[in-house]
Amino acid sequence: MINSGRNIVLMLVGVVMVTIGCDVKPLSWAEVLEQNPDPKVVTDVDFLKRITETKLPWRVKDKASGMEMLLVPPGKFMMGASPGDEIALEGEKLAAEKFPQFKYSERPQHEVTITKAFYLGRTEVTQEQWMKVMGENASLFQQSNAKLIAEVYLSKEFVDWSEIKMTAEEAKARADSAAKAVKFNPVELISWDDCQKFCAKTGMILPTEAQWEYACRSGVDKATYGELDQIGWNFDNANLTSHSVGQKAHNALGFYDMIGNVNEWCQDWFEGDYYKSCEGGVVDPTGPAQSESGARVLRGGGWIGNAYFCRAWHRYSLAPGGQNDDLGCRFARTP
Repeated sequence: MINSGRNIVLMLVGVVMVTIGCDVKPLSWAEVLEQNPDPKVVTDVDFLKRITETKLPWRVKDKASGMEMLLVPPGKFMMGASPGDEIALEGEKLAAEKFPQFKYSERPQHEVTITKAFYLGRTEVTQEQWMKVMGENASLFQQSNAKLIAEVYLSKEFVDWSEIKMTAEEAKARADSAAKAVKFNPVELISWDDCQKFCAKTGMILPTEAQWEYACRSGVDKATYGELDQIGWNFDNANLTSHSVGQKAHNALGFYDMIGNVNEWCQDWFEGDYYKSCEGGVVDPTGPAQSESGARVLRGGGWIGNAYFCRAWHRYSLAPGGQNDDLGCRFARTP
């Protein structure tokens, strides 16, 4: 009887061990940096609890790119412009007059359910990370292009210096300084198509528009997760250049630069009135099946954007092959 009882206990222990092993499989693509979320970084108590409940590592490093990624747990949130957003209302009035196809691009606000945890880059993809995977770097704001930066963006022909609180010489000095930090600057001048090539080499994916906004908001029902000057590089503080990632304040999930610095590509097709079809609530949305304009979604605003563009729910779009010096990316992975 004693042996039988001992055997039953051993069997139960074995079942528990197997169950735990089945719940959390090793991440073959990643190096685990921290298993449990740091409460000093993940400052939203509800997100902290839900991340822990997944039993997945919170902070990991992608082996292929060297990219640090953080876990975003399942959950629900209200997507789109919150009531009372005066900037959104002003944008709607302007769109109604000149761009009617975009009039309701941020409305109606609707409930979105994210059913699966996912990893997202802690910062925008840097030029160093892009080079490691793709072997090339076409970004404007890099050391080899410092002269071009000075000639184009810092010339009186293109810039109204009355709007910039510095001299052309001071601006050039700042641009040269930023160029020296090239490996930490976000990669830009890349298209959605370029991002797909990066994904094919690494197994990563671009986040859906819903995943992006869910991670950006991090439980905050405001257009930004802090004062714009404190969280993002934009027209008023960027001095006409992108900046090294991670210098501004992070959000309640630990992500940097989700507002400002460079716009970020999302996986979805763009339709200006897509949210009308989501009014009753949606689960794991992936956007419209196609786009009449042939455009993909961009989010977050960039170094050249003002407050209108640098909001958690602002939607921007461009053809998949489009490139610009304020367009970058941030990649995701599923566990």
